[in-house]
Amino acid sequence: MDFNQFRQLPKAVISLLNKNCRILAGEIVTSRICEADKTEKFLIKLKDSYLIESALLSSDDARLTACISTQVGCAVSCVFCASGMAGFKRNLTKEEIISQFLLMRHHAQKSDKDITNVVFMGIGEPLLNFENLISAIDLLTSPYAANIGSRRITVSTSGIIPGIKKLADYKKQINLSVSLHSAFDDKRNTLVPVNKKYNIKALMDAVKDYISKTRRHVTFEYVLISGLNDSSEDADALSGILKGISCKVNLIPYNRIEGADFKTSASRDVKKFADRLLKNKINAVRRRRKGFDINSGCGQLKAVWK
Repeated sequence: MDFNQFRQLPKAVISLLNKNCRILAGEIVTSRICEADKTEKFLIKLKDSYLIESALLSSDDARLTACISTQVGCAVSCVFCASGMAGFKRNLTKEEIISQFLLMRHHAQKSDKDITNVVFMGIGEPLLNFENLISAIDLLTSPYAANIGSRRITVSTSGIIPGIKKLADYKKQINLSVSLHSAFDDKRNTLVPVNKKYNIKALMDAVKDYISKTRRHVTFEYVLISGLNDSSEDADALSGILKGISCKVNLIPYNRIEGADFKTSASRDVKKFADRLLKNKINAVRRRRKGFDINSGCGQLKAVWK
């Protein structure tokens, strides 16, 4: 559909609409809901027939968070994440990013709910699609559009340092989340291959600069994988690199994905890891797993439904 089909409108109005407006750049094909926590996942078809996934996350405090994708596929290819397994196809346009929000908002409003928060934690690396990401955030925060508060928006990155530096100069007070997963370069090189280009020291320097410029604390995401990065040694090393940084750590038990031979850390090991961080005066939170039984948890989005 395009505006030229609205023939009852004057040509000048149609021309103005075509120049300044876009019709939704996608449609919901189907959805699934997790009965345990009411997380809902959406399969969205784009105009070129590529598929992406988005999700709505409910919270006990009445927040409703839209988890949005920024790319078709992902080039970062973290080994514990399903998003990159099919390879990178292309960046999403700003219209396609915003369309996810609008489609889910319309869906939520049918139940008298509305989206309160947005996280760019879906498929893709947001900071590798920086211009479209920022254009979408500008629309989301505009009082003439979605009017979402800047502090209710979070951008997650695997550690793309040029993007972090650009984000530090962005004027809105959005939140930054960094997927870390290890304090050792050799382990992180395997888990998050982009570490070979942007190592941990360089990443920590970029984060410190970001905090200095924005006066905002940073969240570090840490997926706990049994026998790989969940030992006391790992906790102490993590404490060491985060010492003096205004931050918190979200500890996330690994969500199993097809094609990856990893095991989820046992609850007792997650607790020991968290306690070790807290003992070392690092603010750590064990994040509640959401939507993992419908493959909508951290690292499970991939736009292949069975």
